[in-house]
Amino acid sequence: MKNVKNKLRVVHIPQVPMDGFTIEVKNEREAFLIEETLANQHLFLYENDVIPDYSNVICVEMWDDELEPDEDGLKWTDYYNEEEELDWENLKETYINILK
Repeated sequence: MKNVKNKLRVVHIPQVPMDGFTIEVKNEREAFLIEETLANQHLFLYENDVIPDYSNVICVEMWDDELEPDEDGLKWTDYYNEEEELDWENLKETYINILK
């Protein structure tokens, strides 16, 4: 697996439509582990009646210097690995054993 050189972050919106929080990660493996941890924790909360439903979002984004800045002056976009020609979901499916 070829890692992207761009900065990466995991975005978690625990309850849509509230604002989410982000955590920058070093690479795809770290992004995968954090995403899995957040998803499993959220499932645990749901199954134990701590939260009433399961309307959350977890995604991986990457910094792209070629983009026009957004209204906050940032250039984050959905993860895409050009060398592998894979988006985040396809990358996970292809390399799940390496990412674990």
